Amino acid sequence: MENTLFGFQPITSISFSNDEIIKNIMLLYNIERFDLDCTYSIGHFWKNLPQPKNKSDLLPKRKDIIEASSDNLPFKKDTMKSIMFDPPFVIAGQTYKDNDKGSSIIAKRFEGYKDFNELKNHYYGTLKETYRLLQNGGLLVFKCQDVVSSGKNHFTHCLVMEMAMQVGYYPKDLFILMAKNRINSFNGEKWKNQYHARKHHSYFWVLKKDKCKVNYDF
Repeated sequence: MENTLFGFQPITSISFSNDEIIKNIMLLYNIERFDLDCTYSIGHFWKNLPQPKNKSDLLPKRKDIIEASSDNLPFKKDTMKSIMFDPPFVIAGQTYKDNDKGSSIIAKRFEGYKDFNELKNHYYGTLKETYRLLQNGGLLVFKCQDVVSSGKNHFTHCLVMEMAMQVGYYPKDLFILMAKNRINSFNGEKWKNQYHARKHHSYFWVLKKDKCKVNYDF
């Protein structure tokens, strides 16, 4: 919480800024510096925040970034207190990199999965691997986004919670990142009809390596 003239300003669950959400998570959960970002890319998250102690990526962009998939990391178990995981969320098919200019824009920029099963397997594998690395009470911050693919809504953030609980995580908190603008495919050429709401938000799960405190059985 932030101290103001009239008292404390509580941390809220919604923001338009990655920086603000990550900063708020760090403040709320006493993270001075993340032990690992396992999808570091070019480090966009950390331009205005403390750099993580360890950086890894499947396709490293610099020599100081360890080359490793997030579901198979070269670190010892029970050695970390905090991990950031920001994977791709787009289901793009097998040949998206060869698509015409103006197609598969998000997948080409951030990478993508050939199908939803590949996404699920990678997410679940990473949940298990980060659970291995975290000490008891450690935190995984997992950014994800729901996506429409093949005319169907995939509520990925619900899947992440279910898989995390199966692995042994406690879903401690959830932050929502709002977007004022999105890349628009509804230009009257490629798409002429809309069947689902356009996604203008994504999620930051805060998952704790701890016994679940809430009974979700019914």
